[in-house]
Amino acid sequence: MTNKLDELTQIKNMLSAYLNDSMPHIASDLGLRRYIKKADQIKAMMKSGKILDWGSGLGQMTYLLTRRGFEVTSLDLTAANSPFYSKINQRLIVPADPIKLPFPDQSFDAVLSCGVLEHVANDRESLKEIHRVLKTDGFFFIYMLPNKFSYIEHLSDLLKRSDHPIRYSTSDIRQLLISAGFNVKSVRYRGFLPYNLKGFPNKIVQLYHSLDVVNEFLDEFLAAIPGINLLSTNIEVIAKKKS
Repeated sequence: MTNKLDELTQIKNMLSAYLNDSMPHIASDLGLRRYIKKADQIKAMMKSGKILDWGSGLGQMTYLLTRRGFEVTSLDLTAANSPFYSKINQRLIVPADPIKLPFPDQSFDAVLSCGVLEHVANDRESLKEIHRVLKTDGFFFIYMLPNKFSYIEHLSDLLKRSDHPIRYSTSDIRQLLISAGFNVKSVRYRGFLPYNLKGFPNKIVQLYHSLDVVNEFLDEFLAAIPGINLLSTNIEVIAKKKS
């Protein structure tokens, strides 16, 4: 069983000489623990199998899932220079086409989209490709999907700091997945508090993250309150390819 404190410390040590201002999502304990929890959730549901980390970015989820015994394929449009890939000797696949996936039909037991679907050029066509490469009854995990009604997204718009071109409601993503041939197993709101304060002065950022233990508790508590959770930052979806 993975020791979560040791794992968090190992990741922080790996990143100590690498982090910069463009990586606020992995610059705090709060942000890193969110990824660790996602990897644990997938492990609890799947146990083992082949996973496509679709839009793997820096590779933090590839790293965490590989440590949990999964056979992970990392794919991203940008060839990221990251310690996560080198640590596990993982090759990053950079596809020639932004939508077409370079894999045969039914190649994977699961596909992971962690902060990716909202950035693609055509979400419907991308979902068709994900459906194609999934095995029957394969899992599709969607994390960090921006919520259309999030207060943080609206504040980001006002401050001109948003980097999410598309946002979804829970009904939007349900309908989109159903039309692409998926059974939607669960949809929930996640992440009420910001995991970073991108663009704020360093002293404010440091003060905020000094309270990460409290923030983590409040984050989960607020995101579970009916009504209030409608304003959460993200939507989390678990779907399966129809049999």
